[in-house]
Amino acid sequence: MSHEYYAGIDIGGTKISVLITDQAGQILGRAKKKSRAERGFEVVMDRTLECVETSLKEAGLKLKDIRAAGVGAPSPILPDGTAVAAPNMGWKDAPLGASLQQRLNLPIFADNDCNIGTFGEFAARTRSAAMKKSDSLVGLFMGTGLGGGMVINGELIQGDNCLAAEVGHMTIKVDGRLCGCGKKGCVEAYASKRGMGYAFKRAILLEGRTSILPELLEPGASLDNVKSSILKKAWDEKDELTRHTLKQAARYLGIAAGNLITLLGPHTIVLGGGVLDALGNELIPLVREAAVEATFPRRSAEDCSIELALLGDDAVALGAMEFAKKQSH
Repeated sequence: MSHEYYAGIDIGGTKISVLITDQAGQILGRAKKKSRAERGFEVVMDRTLECVETSLKEAGLKLKDIRAAGVGAPSPILPDGTAVAAPNMGWKDAPLGASLQQRLNLPIFADNDCNIGTFGEFAARTRSAAMKKSDSLVGLFMGTGLGGGMVINGELIQGDNCLAAEVGHMTIKVDGRLCGCGKKGCVEAYASKRGMGYAFKRAILLEGRTSILPELLEPGASLDNVKSSILKKAWDEKDELTRHTLKQAARYLGIAAGNLITLLGPHTIVLGGGVLDALGNELIPLVREAAVEATFPRRSAEDCSIELALLGDDAVALGAMEFAKKQSH
């Protein structure tokens, strides 16, 4: 069998990550850059091209060697590659697929980053002989925002409108906090770094509560989007406000998981993203507890495996590679 190579591209609010793999998913080259989304869409596209070129150089390959590129980005994405709305990137109806196709001259297969990450987690479990095989999996990824994806009967759920599985924007509290999407009461407004940032600022600046968080921040950083490593350090230092806020975020995440279990009855829910990567051991038991309380019937949650994502920071890029491989055959 001739060798096939793929590019897996993860475009996020903070960083761009690119992996070059073979058809078995072995990583041959990688590159990362800050996304610099505040500088505009075209800058992000140019920086993505630079990442692809750097990762190809490490892999010892050229663009002509790549069969297809898969892309995950924080937006609902239409079949033509249009990124409908990415609040954390400042995009609206951005021509993601067309822009990358023009720069790379490759077939481009794009979808929401958390859909793609979920597909990657499903594919990893499918390949693993050590894991129980299942056709249903839900992914929840908590970072700057909260995203998710669903694989049912082995297929990524995209919906008739290709805009499905925006689980971070399910309403969890009527007339609740304002979310970055413009709605009120979304799960993301509570179970994300931006949501926790609101809670930190309210507690410290308005209520006068004490916390070591401000002194842990890097120069120029704010409480709006605290790095996961800083949250972990504050947790380990037993900072009361940080622990309380993270526990509340885990509770809301668990309620969302419980709602999805009631709706879909999946075999597995995987939890990923920077916050869970850093604090999974501390938070996942709290998510499980809240999920069980929120699910009907209760045994549905007890029978569902709620576990940490396997692929860590590579979930979206590897999922993008798997998505491109499937779509291009």
